[in-house]
Amino acid sequence: MTAVAIVVVARDPRRAKTRLRSVLAPRQRASLALAMLDDVVGAATRTRSTVLVVTDSRSVAARVRRLGARATVAPARGTRDGAARGLKLAERAGADAALVIAADLPFAAPADLRRVIAAGRRADIVIVPDQDRVGTNALFLRPPSRIAPLFGHRSLEAHRRAAGLRGTVLRVAGLGRDIDTPDDLRALQRSKRRAGINTRRALAAIASAAAPSTRRGSPSPRGARSRNPPSPPR
Repeated sequence: MTAVAIVVVARDPRRAKTRLRSVLAPRQRASLALAMLDDVVGAATRTRSTVLVVTDSRSVAARVRRLGARATVAPARGTRDGAARGLKLAERAGADAALVIAADLPFAAPADLRRVIAAGRRADIVIVPDQDRVGTNALFLRPPSRIAPLFGHRSLEAHRRAAGLRGTVLRVAGLGRDIDTPDDLRALQRSKRRAGINTRRALAAIASAAAPSTRRGSPSPRGARSRNPPSPPR
């Protein structure tokens, strides 16, 4: 039976999701990034594969260990470098194959990951594109050193070229949506019922913070009358 390791690259949440800064405060971006990571790691551990998280944050490493994953802390040098480190660790740990997945896939489910792993029985390389078919949201390699990971600008085409005839492109709806831009966030909010439990909680907190308050700046009609009582008749 093929031993598969799942590799997740996770940035320090304080520096994650910078393209959402026009719509989310720093603390909200960090909270959402951590929530999606928790859901991705949770989905990965439920496949019963070994889960390896590569991160530049000691607090994230401690967090995912509590979720049942292994973690290594390495300097932040981008997703490509983090994936390469994770693949080397997977091979050293004795994995016959590895699946690299993004940390910001709020709809990822164990069945989605198992589907990619199953496709890896027929192909040495399985490339799962983002919904725009430009980037790569998951990459299966058998063995883990089959090709170098090429995450970055237009990575789908880069991975396809590197894979050649040994690879296949597999669209998986649950792995297609990553969250980088305000449009991505709005799409997530529209489909939040399909997201993982931690992501749903983070979205609820964001929505609650955005809702008008009846206690600050938006007094109720009753409160407004009590502060401005009518003048007595003359």
